[in-house]
Amino acid sequence: MSKLRELLAEGLRPGVYRWPSTPAVDDVRRDAAAAGFGFVLLDTGEIHDKTGFLDLCATAFDLPRWFGRNWDALADSLSDRSTGSPEVVLWTGLRNLLEHDHDTVDVALQIFAEDTTNSGQLRVLIDEPESPDLLSSLPVL
Repeated sequence: MSKLRELLAEGLRPGVYRWPSTPAVDDVRRDAAAAGFGFVLLDTGEIHDKTGFLDLCATAFDLPRWFGRNWDALADSLSDRSTGSPEVVLWTGLRNLLEHDHDTVDVALQIFAEDTTNSGQLRVLIDEPESPDLLSSLPVL
């Protein structure tokens, strides 16, 4: 049993975590599905700003067409789309976005943290082997 599957089977609580394990995306997707979780990939390896990040979120989370592409709309849309089914969000390429737009990463982390508290649906795993200061307060899996 993989580490992720074991964590999910043990009842990993909703939250935002640093996850320096760097498994293949398909392995994470498979482990999430095997544990009864949905899967969302956020790859910001080519994203440089807030606009690109919000566009990525619209596609990755399958947000409605009326999604307003601002921070309030992201928070509201994540809350509205809560299905009650748990989901694993794998965020890769964070360092690239962080180097180009620190504020976007900071606000996105706050929105995800708020959503995990309110909906109890998301387990956001940040695939980042190193620990930039912005992530230092996040628990490590």
